[in-house]
Amino acid sequence: MSTNTKTGRVYLLTGVTGFLGKVLLEELLRQHEEMGVEKVYVLIRRRGALSAEARFWQEVVPSKCFSNLPPDWSGEVAVVEGELEQPGLDLDQATRDEITGRVTHLLHVAASISFNLELSEAARSNIAASLNMMELAQSCSQLQKFVYVSTAYVTPHPGEGLAIDEQLAPLPQPAGEIYDTILDGTAVARDLLAQSGHTNTYTLTKSLAEHLLVTRRGAVPLSIVRPSIIAASWRYPFPGWIDSTAGFASFVILMGLGHLRAVASKPDAMVDVIPVDDVTQCLLHACHTTADADVQPDIRYAVAGAENCISVLECCQRIQEFFSIHRIERLPVLRYLGPHGLRFSLAHALYHRLPIALAGFRGTRRARRAGVQLLTRLTYVNEAFPYFAQTFNFRAARPREDSFDPRTYVTTISRGLYRHILGRDDTQWLLTGRQHQGNGGDARWARRQPHGTATIRFSAWLVTKVLRRCCESVTVDIPSFEAARRAAQDGRPLVILPSHRSYFDFVLCTYLFFARPDLRIPIPHIAAAIEFGHIPILGRLLRSLHAFYVQRGEGREQKELTSEIHRMISEGKAIEFFIEGTRSRSREFLAPKRGLLRSIQATGETCLLLPIGFSYDRVPEEAAFALELAGAPTPKMRLRSLLTWTLRVFRGQIDIGRVHIACGAPVLMDRESDVHAVSQEVIERMQSATVSTTFHLRGFLDKHPIEGIDVDWLRSAIEQRGGRVLESDLSIPDDLDPLIAATLSHQFAHLFAGEVAPDGPIGRLIRELLNPGTEQLNGKQRVA
Repeated sequence: MSTNTKTGRVYLLTGVTGFLGKVLLEELLRQHEEMGVEKVYVLIRRRGALSAEARFWQEVVPSKCFSNLPPDWSGEVAVVEGELEQPGLDLDQATRDEITGRVTHLLHVAASISFNLELSEAARSNIAASLNMMELAQSCSQLQKFVYVSTAYVTPHPGEGLAIDEQLAPLPQPAGEIYDTILDGTAVARDLLAQSGHTNTYTLTKSLAEHLLVTRRGAVPLSIVRPSIIAASWRYPFPGWIDSTAGFASFVILMGLGHLRAVASKPDAMVDVIPVDDVTQCLLHACHTTADADVQPDIRYAVAGAENCISVLECCQRIQEFFSIHRIERLPVLRYLGPHGLRFSLAHALYHRLPIALAGFRGTRRARRAGVQLLTRLTYVNEAFPYFAQTFNFRAARPREDSFDPRTYVTTISRGLYRHILGRDDTQWLLTGRQHQGNGGDARWARRQPHGTATIRFSAWLVTKVLRRCCESVTVDIPSFEAARRAAQDGRPLVILPSHRSYFDFVLCTYLFFARPDLRIPIPHIAAAIEFGHIPILGRLLRSLHAFYVQRGEGREQKELTSEIHRMISEGKAIEFFIEGTRSRSREFLAPKRGLLRSIQATGETCLLLPIGFSYDRVPEEAAFALELAGAPTPKMRLRSLLTWTLRVFRGQIDIGRVHIACGAPVLMDRESDVHAVSQEVIERMQSATVSTTFHLRGFLDKHPIEGIDVDWLRSAIEQRGGRVLESDLSIPDDLDPLIAATLSHQFAHLFAGEVAPDGPIGRLIRELLNPGTEQLNGKQRVA
């Protein structure tokens, strides 16, 4: 075997079409310079008419797993077509000579992880394939390490609290004799499982493979890596990536969708779930290190470890918590958690069999088939999961070194499945509106939220009803808020700075932070113009909703206001105000008002400013804004106007379409900050958080057509400049005011700012965005 150094390493991987194999390949390519990777061969079998090369390009290359790599990453990979279960791997001689003459590290990841395979089939996938890879390894003249991926569950559960060491699991007979009986067809699976203590053919055949590889390795430097339950990535290629529904992922999905309501497991049993990227790190560490000479064979656990496990009960709670907020189908509810027995059988019948049977009775033949499949999956999960949900005390010689929170990790798994398997986009998480499935009772939901006064809870209930009547959807870019919140983990005071397009802005931030306490952004105290305080009833109501009143137009620090703000900040409260001062009638961003910023700065606290962008299809005040843009005076805010508008909402006469909320990158402000520069930066980041919808594009072009430009062309031009366009089904109203239609361009006009107007469609668009009619809108807004 070779004694080559770090440079010029050539790897051969199996299983790259699978979940773990993809992450391992990505890790090798991402760190190819540090690891001295010269080439990576991937062994893939033909599937029907699809060659190995075709499978690589269809199943591997498009995967988001590789999205952080350079576009030409596939050039470092050579695809080898082979059949693991066939002697010699079915390789042609030229390919075999190339591999055996070059490969320095061989990692065998491929396996069949189905727990209910026939014994002979499991043996072909997990034993024969592994022995064929060992035979290839023995022929590799440059080989430095052969790494075999096994499972931590090759050792049957020894009993609560008993340690399981990194050594071969005992077998009732020599592994070779057992394997011979499988090959000649005399083995009885049930008897073998009973004698060995295994509960399924997967763990049995993996244990047999370990024994046979060790006894037949000869001079091959062999390492065996035993992962526990592999789930979504923790860090690489990015948090939450997963593309497999096998194993634990199936459990999470079924519970998250509200189908799995009875679980056969001890509530306090500890589950060992390990991130896939931790497993790849362990595999590569085994590849590049030499085991102690007196510790043979080299067996390594890739496990979370006892201190990083999570109980079944808490695991279920975290899954339910995530999918209750990110609801897709039924509300996830756990009705039974306990051991197999009569109570579980009753719960299984009541919460699984009966609902599926009733749905099938009322549904179509297709629905009945889907119900049968669902029941099969539920039954399978409750047959397979209990064994792996026992407390296994894996004693690893190389335990995890970094901090790891299993509760947070279960949420990461849930989010990964939500995004990558269930196909949901949490940059457009549905907060409320007609498309929302409901909260299982709006009043009950409002009462159960962990924070908020009685007035806030009542208002949240009422706002839910109103938005459901007048709005198709209110969506939120959740990752943008999570990123902003991570920046505030050091406890800095938060100042919420939304764009100001509508009176709705007053309630939507409060509603969002009330509905999503997991964002850990407090329900803010909102600065409102003193005029609101003079409105009968409404003034007092707003104060109970955390409003405080300020005198607008000072443009400088107000001593009393500074004192009040300092008190709120010292009490850990978040402050919210509209830096634009007033609602933008034209949708353009207004020059920032800095008086409140100066008062906040004068407190001496270092604050984190969160710019928030609101994007409305149609603002509720659109009719009034059209009159103002045409020259009418700004009407005073009256309670009667609000009540009249609310009545029209419940009559179904108002439809504002879609609303989207996103958070821009936070801005830090301390005592030494230039308030002028800070305010400009806030406006810029607020603008970057603003999106367009297809309604904006259609509405603008409907009233202001431009030769050579349609919606698709305009959308492409916006996206090419880094803008975002969301879908909206709102129809263009026949009576859309041309002035209002012109304001829609301010959702995206800033993306074209500074461009020279050339000939052709783009030039015509830029000239239209800068035409005198738009300038008139801008000028009107500035004096409003």
